[in-house]
Amino acid sequence: MTKKSITLLTALALCGVANATNLKILTLGEGTVGIDYPAIMGFGISPDGKYVCGSLEYGVGYFVINVDTNEYAWAMSDDPEGAELRNVDNNGLAIGYNGPGVTYSIDEVETELPTPDSTYKYVLGEDLTLNGSLMVGSLVGSGYVSYPAYSKDGEEWTLLPLPSDEEMGYYQGKGGAAKCVSSDGKVIAGYIGSYGPAVIWRMNDAGEYEIDPIYSDYITVSADEEKEFLQFSVAGLSDNGKYVLISAADRADDGRGRLVPIIYDTTTGELTEYLEPQDIDTYQLGLTPIAIADNGTFVGVVGRVMETTGTFIMRAGETQAEMFVDAFPEYAETFSLLDLVGCHTPTGMSADGRYILGYGYYSENPYDDDGYYYFMTYVLDTTGGSGVECVNEAVSDAVATDYFTIDGRRISAPQKGINIVRMSDGSIRKVMK
Repeated sequence: MTKKSITLLTALALCGVANATNLKILTLGEGTVGIDYPAIMGFGISPDGKYVCGSLEYGVGYFVINVDTNEYAWAMSDDPEGAELRNVDNNGLAIGYNGPGVTYSIDEVETELPTPDSTYKYVLGEDLTLNGSLMVGSLVGSGYVSYPAYSKDGEEWTLLPLPSDEEMGYYQGKGGAAKCVSSDGKVIAGYIGSYGPAVIWRMNDAGEYEIDPIYSDYITVSADEEKEFLQFSVAGLSDNGKYVLISAADRADDGRGRLVPIIYDTTTGELTEYLEPQDIDTYQLGLTPIAIADNGTFVGVVGRVMETTGTFIMRAGETQAEMFVDAFPEYAETFSLLDLVGCHTPTGMSADGRYILGYGYYSENPYDDDGYYYFMTYVLDTTGGSGVECVNEAVSDAVATDYFTIDGRRISAPQKGINIVRMSDGSIRKVMK
């Protein structure tokens, strides 16, 4: 395991409810991004949606922003392996690393997270409860092997239990990590091994954590068995602790390992598997889930991170996901082309699902080959208002002016497959020929 890797169509219904959204681009100053102030990558949003944290582009520092007031705090890092904040609580206290593990607040206060003894090189902070009283992460030892751990009320970091050797199977001796914690601290989600299968830890009546190897019925861990999934990795945890978001690879899909989102209900032990092919997944690569709200709504990318064809939202109770560019008009207006060619990813959701955090490339004119592109972070308010709006495409005077391939290359005419079309009224459409 390497040390501290950086975490990485304006379309309305023909006649129906058009979701009015507020899209806010977060910055650390005024002027030219990347020149007058750093570009930022948002990784964590507080349960109430008030604060956002993350890293300065390329991990050269980190930041915390109050989304309501635009107040911000940021700091550069002199650590050769960079710095990053991974999540933030409702008071503006964020957790991550800057050499050693740290917390950093909206008040610009940085506090080091010390290891319990010299056995461990440093703490890698991952998440914290809504008031910061309990923190989770990893104690990193020799060879950069990590071990899941937590700290309560500022006390010494304590290791979380691991499965038995028999349950660990292939993953024996490879440690693990705690990645997410519920707002009340009663459920922790993480993995065993080096980015291995998902586990959870539940707090018992004595205030101690007991491990539940939720992967054990679904993924192969030894040579004498073959189970349903090739991959069963933790992607997120709802703030209420009810839902663990799983990124799985389906063994049954002709052995190709198509990515399948799964929700594990911690109260019943039941799985909700999204095995049905998705209409938005043109190349049948699957969906990679990233963050989940308390009601089970989740967001992610189509395909694999860094190889995507857009961002999606799967609303609770539905079986087909919807592209951001189709679901949110303001998002489409600002990011349509760059989203569809895989330059954007959502990274977090507030507990109630109202606010979605994400980052990606932005340009005031993405169709200009010489245009200026920079990394930016946004917060999407999905309930900014609503209204009924009817659009009759038959009476539109808009005509196609430019054509692009799915990877953003300009072409002179539509070609077989998916085409991105810019219309004379400025709208963007995704069409199949």
